[in-house]
Amino acid sequence: MYRVLRVSLISLLTLVLISSCTYPFRKAATPHRGSLEKPISATVRLVKHAMGETLVPVNAKRIVALDPFLAEDALALGVKLVGAPQKTLSELQPCYNQCLNIKDIGWRPTNIERVAALKPDLILGSTIDNKETYKLLSHIAPTVLYKYSFEEWKDTFLQAANALGKTESAQIVLAKYNARLAQFKAKMGSKLQKTIVSFLSPRPEIMVVFTKKSFSGLILKEAGVARPTSQMSDKEATPGKGGNIAYNLSRELLVDVDGDVLFVSPTSTTNTTSQRVLQKLRSEPLWSKLKVVQQGKVYLVRDYWICCGSIAANRVLDDLFKYLLNQS
Repeated sequence: MYRVLRVSLISLLTLVLISSCTYPFRKAATPHRGSLEKPISATVRLVKHAMGETLVPVNAKRIVALDPFLAEDALALGVKLVGAPQKTLSELQPCYNQCLNIKDIGWRPTNIERVAALKPDLILGSTIDNKETYKLLSHIAPTVLYKYSFEEWKDTFLQAANALGKTESAQIVLAKYNARLAQFKAKMGSKLQKTIVSFLSPRPEIMVVFTKKSFSGLILKEAGVARPTSQMSDKEATPGKGGNIAYNLSRELLVDVDGDVLFVSPTSTTNTTSQRVLQKLRSEPLWSKLKVVQQGKVYLVRDYWICCGSIAANRVLDDLFKYLLNQS
């Protein structure tokens, strides 16, 4: 076992050294003020981020996104990635990995050997998962990390766009999103404030309710729809389940998710498990007594209701248009 571990470490260090020789920008992270007085090459730009300041290539060609949030941001801007977490991308649009030939680098943990093997010239990530490995990543390629929160997904999007030299494109994406929100509100008219939209994420052992401060909660607030009382408050939310964005719902309180429309996302890694979770939910004694169930207004959605950026936000809007306005 020791020999295998030793070989693995040697392989990783070799990849890092090769990448370091290929990409000389790595030493630019958090430069001293004195170094900033020297002229900066036209081929690089100085970018501020959560870990300091880094010189990044103006026209990066081999970009790796370490997290779903940053991968989504890059794709929304039309940026081609060479590496990203596969599962999160497939949740957004299954063809992304096949169509764009994005290599899976894993997630939680990220496979740093795979990242190095891709020979990136720019690495994007969040501080949530990559703070401890930042120095190692910076030796592979210029690395910029950003803080992410559901409430500030638009700010993260704009910061990532700046690192990619796509600020104008990001502003256009957000403008289109805001225009869609306005269109939805106008078409809903007087029904807007009267339509209670609920969201539930059943898991194998628990049922999770997301509050107004969750990702979908913020989008539904922007869309102007009414919410069940249980999803307007964050007093039930616990740090173990995402701070003030979510909490575990007791099966005896299933009635609390009732509304005019109920979106359900059975988070799971396999379709088989998802089907079991849904079957278990439907067998709950209180399930058939919900008004929304009796009226046939329960709709299955995917994990984009839980996270993360502009593509997911627009997918949530797609569902609102489809199920509340009968528009595909």
